[in-house]
Amino acid sequence: MFMKKLGFLRLFTCLPLIALILPNVTESLMNPNYKVPLLHVIIAAALVAVIGICSVIIYYLQKQELKVQYQRNKN
Repeated sequence: MFMKKLGFLRLFTCLPLIALILPNVTESLMNPNYKVPLLHVIIAAALVAVIGICSVIIYYLQKQELKVQYQRNKN
């Protein structure tokens, strides 16, 4: 259940990240003098960090779950 919640958190963190990146990229392509606001860079970095942390936790929990299943099948 915890992994499912982390998966949803990771999914719903990706959506605002995409919504933040797309307008900046579009504006940068249309206007070469456009500077991405520092706040957008900080928010995007924080969202990427959350996605990374969730991914690492999910990987670790899946690995632990496989170890438990292996031990049960071994006995």
